[in-house]
Amino acid sequence: HRVDNVPEFPLVVSDSLNRVSHTKDARAVLEKIGAYDDVIKSRDSKKIRVGAGKSRNRRHTQKRGPLVVYDVSEGLDKAFRNLPGVELAMVDNLSLLDLAPGGHLGRFCIWTKGAFEKLDSIFGTYEES
Repeated sequence: HRVDNVPEFPLVVSDSLNRVSHTKDARAVLEKIGAYDDVIKSRDSKKIRVGAGKSRNRRHTQKRGPLVVYDVSEGLDKAFRNLPGVELAMVDNLSLLDLAPGGHLGRFCIWTKGAFEKLDSIFGTYEES
């Protein structure tokens, strides 16, 4: 991932991200927080697959970009869906393959504040199950 310009990890942004409804605004937000370099890396990695998968509707391969985890969408899903490599996940529907695609740990995740606070109630803590 290209995360040299990202200020902190885990990257938690305010809930105002839920109200972003246009792709140009989503791009501006990613540029402001320093995460757009990862989107460019994903966009530039689109290649034609080697082998017979081309004829089986798996023509292109592309690296994964950032994962945006949210709790309530007020247009967020429509704003980010057209950015190459960016995936969206609702915190209630998180799966292991979203967080670690292919079993490789270390995916770059962008959390909204509400989603990050909701994690303990969904998955528990060390003290509470």
